[in-house]
Amino acid sequence: MDDVAAFFERIERQRVEDLVPRAARPLDETAHAEVIDRATEAAISAGLHETVLDAQRMVDDWVIRLFNRSNVQPGWWEANWGRPGTTEDRANLAQSLGEAVAAVILDDRLDPADRDELLGAWADLVPEA
Repeated sequence: MDDVAAFFERIERQRVEDLVPRAARPLDETAHAEVIDRATEAAISAGLHETVLDAQRMVDDWVIRLFNRSNVQPGWWEANWGRPGTTEDRANLAQSLGEAVAAVILDDRLDPADRDELLGAWADLVPEA
């Protein structure tokens, strides 16, 4: 779980405005769902399924806290109401980041292409092993 902690340290240094675009949904949802199925099978085979689920719940909680910290952000000249993104953007962020955390946990238990698919735009924030 040290890898996940290091990954999250890098995530937490990002601006909220930069997190939402990283969570864009994949173009081929069917192929992506197949990757998620294979990752779930890998997690079960490795005895890490509950670990992955716990980490994904932690991600969900973190995203909720992130967007609930403050409804008013000070701007240069005026109040900046709320954090960026729609409710759908926030749900995509939680899902995408949860998938990336699963890829970090499962690491070499996944086919490299599947790992890359789950990491998506988060790959540059994963610490080198």
